[in-house]
Amino acid sequence: MISFLTQLIMLADGPDAMAGWEKVLHMIPLIVCSSLVYGATRHENWKIIGQESLKLAVWLLFFTGCVFVVVLLFSFFN
Repeated sequence: MISFLTQLIMLADGPDAMAGWEKVLHMIPLIVCSSLVYGATRHENWKIIGQESLKLAVWLLFFTGCVFVVVLLFSFFN
């Protein structure tokens, strides 16, 4: 089991791994999809789905931004 996890970690750090900003750009479609799915499971009207998904997308961006700032501050003190 440990060797599988080690190989998985080593695979992510290889020369063909994505750069940091490419990983951040993958967050945009994830936030759009998750907010649309969440809005669609709660409502059936497209107008309300759009409003709710926009609210959730802003909330997710704010939350991940706050987590990013906290991790960045911790990295300065490490």
